[in-house]
Amino acid sequence: MNAAAPVPASLPRDLTGAIPGDLVVARAWKYDGTPHWVVPGRYLGEDDHGQWVYQPTGSLVSRPGHGHWAESDAVCLIPHTGSWLGTFYDDADEDFRTYLDLSTQIGWRTLARGGWEVNSVDMDLDVVDSRSRGLYLDDEDEFAEHSALMRYPRRLVEAIDAEARTLLDAVGSHLAPFDGTAHGWLIRGRTEFSRTSSR
Repeated sequence: MNAAAPVPASLPRDLTGAIPGDLVVARAWKYDGTPHWVVPGRYLGEDDHGQWVYQPTGSLVSRPGHGHWAESDAVCLIPHTGSWLGTFYDDADEDFRTYLDLSTQIGWRTLARGGWEVNSVDMDLDVVDSRSRGLYLDDEDEFAEHSALMRYPRRLVEAIDAEARTLLDAVGSHLAPFDGTAHGWLIRGRTEFSRTSSR
């Protein structure tokens, strides 16, 4: 297996030049270079926390061997700093309220035909706030397995684990941006963009 994923090297963490409505494709990889989730959305804007992307109901969510239509609206936050990407929901029929993917090598690049792509390497661990299970850290077994199988550097393992614990505390304490900030961005997305299906 490769020691590093084929994410373009040295991508900027800051996004410059995006305007609301621009296409944004969130593309994740696993550490060994395996393609992971790809989710399209529309750029909403920026605040102190990072860049916000609207992912409406009907968006195609896919990875090799699997695809489904998003069943509820969401907004994705790509923070200015930190080793995570966040997805926020407010649909009562959706079990998840907050889903944070611990990630590394987060960076932006332009798409050839317009729009933007945010790349990241998924590091297995997820901080999840769910209606049915409450707040929990998910996929610790996968993180341990992949750490050995894909030879994660020890410092990276320690950093991701520490970040996950910090995020658990932040979400549980409702610290910004986990204080309802995402709701305003969801409303903006629904107002500015039609909830048309990708089908």
